[in-house]
Amino acid sequence: MNEENHLLKLDNEWNESYPRRDVSALDHIIADDWVCIDGAGLVITKRQLLERVESSTTFYDPYKFDEITLRMFKDAAIVTGRLSGTRRGNDGTFYLEQRYTRVYVKRNDRWQSVATQVTVVKEERVSRNDDK
Repeated sequence: MNEENHLLKLDNEWNESYPRRDVSALDHIIADDWVCIDGAGLVITKRQLLERVESSTTFYDPYKFDEITLRMFKDAAIVTGRLSGTRRGNDGTFYLEQRYTRVYVKRNDRWQSVATQVTVVKEERVSRNDDK
């Protein structure tokens, strides 16, 4: 498998780890010194992300990751993509669209993500629980 396909597979594994709450997959993909600016503008660490994923009770259903692109730079790569989906909770049903950028580097023959930026494009309530 070439480097590009390997990175796209790795990034897809990241995306698929969320609905499964698979923190061991994320732990493998994300470097210990990873940093993220999340959709709320908060700076979070790898440990904080793993805690969020592990304690999450729901993920968007249905959801879709698409518009994924990869740019390679020797031992660095940038993956951008989009997540869209619907979340149902006690406060109603919400539709979300966000874009993400993930930076990967190759260290000791292993690709890992070292930085992520998430931007919320749209988040809107589509119904309330008390709507009939």
